[in-house]
Amino acid sequence: MKKTSTIIAVIVSILVLIVPVFLIWLITAFTGLNLHFIVPIIGILLVVLTGFITFSSSNKIFYKKTIILLSVAVLILIGIIEGENYYKHKYIPSITVGQKTLFSYQYIPFKKSENLAHLDSESYLNFSKGDKLPVVDGATALFPVYCSFVEAVYPADCDIEEVVKFNKTADAYKALIEGKDDIIFVAQPSKQQLAAAKEAGVEFNMYPIGYEAFVFIVNRKNPIDNLTIQQIKDIYTGKITNWKNLGGKDQAIRPFQRDTNSGSQTAFIAVMGKDAELLTPETHQVSGMDGLIDVVSDYQNHSNAIGYSFRFYVENMKTDINIKILKLNGIEATKENIRNKSYPITDNFYAITVKGRESENTKRFIEWILSEQGQELIEKVGYVSLESNNQ
Repeated sequence: MKKTSTIIAVIVSILVLIVPVFLIWLITAFTGLNLHFIVPIIGILLVVLTGFITFSSSNKIFYKKTIILLSVAVLILIGIIEGENYYKHKYIPSITVGQKTLFSYQYIPFKKSENLAHLDSESYLNFSKGDKLPVVDGATALFPVYCSFVEAVYPADCDIEEVVKFNKTADAYKALIEGKDDIIFVAQPSKQQLAAAKEAGVEFNMYPIGYEAFVFIVNRKNPIDNLTIQQIKDIYTGKITNWKNLGGKDQAIRPFQRDTNSGSQTAFIAVMGKDAELLTPETHQVSGMDGLIDVVSDYQNHSNAIGYSFRFYVENMKTDINIKILKLNGIEATKENIRNKSYPITDNFYAITVKGRESENTKRFIEWILSEQGQELIEKVGYVSLESNNQ
């Protein structure tokens, strides 16, 4: 009887723990809501529920000590989690969050066609399996762009893993310099990437192929909706350190930056200007674009955060209901405002090759990308084409 009652006690305790955790997981997985703030509440409810079950039951059925010990264990576990979370975000200056979302699996040509853009008519450029196919690579935000190009032009029976790479900006530049890639689709190179090319004795051919907006993001509960470019510069140079100075809450601003040589960090440096004395990047540095969005969306620990990315990535690839894109100088980062050049931070993205290494097919592919069909795909993916911007 004792053995049976002990087993029953343990089963009841496990159910008391598992059911709320499972419900939280479901809500988080399917709504995108951040539920960190209710962890302490869940802990208290668990203890109350467990106590009710314990003290309203007969000693012959449940062992009170067993359940009470489990309740204490729950409280200790929650305390450790919350304490570590608080310490990490309040006292540890450098936060490294890797790329958690495997975007590459969502855009593989000929396998994930439903996620790619398609031409209204057949492409007039068609490579065959026997051709020397250019190896393409690029930034995370441009995966859907160059994968759409590949699906339109490359043969369906080609070895996709050999010709389509998903290295992201820093490693894509490295692979291009080393001769492992033929074309990379990225933002403009950083000083370090230009220096690496020079040291390797190579020079880039940079082909602008479309336009995109660089955006700044905050938590959706932040009352600030608009900043000027000068206010952005003042935040990231340490001249403005509290949101109340901008009409917001009395909270210290946490200005997050990306890791060196990432596409968004290079774009950020260009916005700030070469002479700006920026806050040390390691003060609040995040590795991976989705990592940056995650920390800004985490209201409990980062309600005072600000970060940056590219419009398409935020709106279409890493959507998060807990963040919002700020207006800059009162202008929203819409496709129309990119098109008419009223949004203040709009720039090209590029197809980049190495001079002297372009094969005939690489040249033909670049020419096609700049043609009406290539530009059609850029628009259909969700970016702004060169043609539409020049109309």
